[in-house]
Amino acid sequence: MRLKAVETFIVFLMTFFAVFIIYSFIFIRDYRQAKKLKKNKNVDLKKEPVEIRLLKYYYKVDISKLDYSSVLRRVAFVSSFDISLIVTTACITNLGLLQIAIACAIIFPVVYLSYLLLAKMLKRKIKKQEMKGKMKNEWFYKNRKKMARLLGWT
Repeated sequence: MRLKAVETFIVFLMTFFAVFIIYSFIFIRDYRQAKKLKKNKNVDLKKEPVEIRLLKYYYKVDISKLDYSSVLRRVAFVSSFDISLIVTTACITNLGLLQIAIACAIIFPVVYLSYLLLAKMLKRKIKKQEMKGKMKNEWFYKNRKKMARLLGWT
């Protein structure tokens, strides 16, 4: 029993790292190459992955306020976690048809939940950045006369 759990965990880790590396090459490398070409030529950077469009239009996350490459990394992490979780869960049984049935049954809830959590996390990050900028501006406007006196501008 213990050996089976260790074997399952190893399958999970191997699947996770393999999928994450593939996603990293596909998303992040292609984005960086297009960004380098953009400096020289007029290259369309709007060719976004489906996952980014899902976050933008379904979950209403404003990606433009975030660092695009970090969002790509997070999407790659979440997608590879989803795939490895589904593969590991399906591989617990030894029957081929049952594995396919399990994978088909859990794929939509797992993907929906993981992207819902990612969207909430990104929205919270955007809100935190906006509040941080707002607080800096409020502090500056509240204390601008004191600062001017301290700096000798008045």
